[in-house]
Amino acid sequence: MYIFIWRLWFFCQTRRSNRVTKADMEGQKKCGGHLFFFSIGPFWANFGLSVTGAIKIFNLYDSKDGNNYTVECDPDFYRFYHDSKIGHLAVLVPYVAYVLIGFFIMIPIQKEWSFRRKLRQWVRILDADHDGIISPGDMEKTNAKLEQIRRLVGDRRSPLSTEDQKKWWNNHIFKTGPGKPIQLVDYISYLEGVELSIKNPSENFKKMKPVITQFFNFFSTDGYRKKNHIISEDDFVSFWSILADVDEQHCRKMFCKHFPTPVTMASLLEDFTAFVSHVDFWDEYSNRVFNILKFRHSGCFCKVHV
Repeated sequence: MYIFIWRLWFFCQTRRSNRVTKADMEGQKKCGGHLFFFSIGPFWANFGLSVTGAIKIFNLYDSKDGNNYTVECDPDFYRFYHDSKIGHLAVLVPYVAYVLIGFFIMIPIQKEWSFRRKLRQWVRILDADHDGIISPGDMEKTNAKLEQIRRLVGDRRSPLSTEDQKKWWNNHIFKTGPGKPIQLVDYISYLEGVELSIKNPSENFKKMKPVITQFFNFFSTDGYRKKNHIISEDDFVSFWSILADVDEQHCRKMFCKHFPTPVTMASLLEDFTAFVSHVDFWDEYSNRVFNILKFRHSGCFCKVHV
């Protein structure tokens, strides 16, 4: 029952047609926590009553006056109780196994898979020609896209210097050597095996925050982000259309469903950092950017096999 209610509530949240504020989203998270405790309450109440009843029965076998007592049960009641417990165990044991397998085996596996999918989407942004290799040519094309974004919404008066641009690529992307091409598969393996870990998301965030911040410095500044200027829906759509060729209709849909008002460059930076560092696949905060990027035009990136 609890799983059904939780899934129904989650379905309603992801199917909303009107934008919500950040305060509303925090309230919804608290509501989800209250729902959990409310749903688990009957289980604990039933457990408490069962223990209480068992104590009263066990006391008959530990009589302090030294006498033995014989308790006679109605045969029909005993037979019903015996059969019902067998049926109860037949349902409970598979369910307990399902929960334990889910928590200790499937959830860690799902974290690893979902995190790998996020990293794939991140590196595909950098592979501008979609050939499965991040090369100096991809660097120039991606830098040109970021320059378009700077002129559109970044409020940076002049482009980032060529030296700083190359420094970012050499320090964070070209791990085979400065200016040397790298396979997407190799770069993702480097991120998974060396830079990041699904077991330590807080450290992931600390490591990726400077990387993404410097990436955003291509088209914005720290001073501009601190002003918290609101990004309009049209500018938001243009941002993702330039950066990752995201379909306009899909982008507007995700903007309404997953990005609480107001959207600023600072909040977008936080969402992007969470996208490449958080491993919790059920958390909307870390999935906002992924929900946009996982949509692709038909035939897009068809040459990439990661």
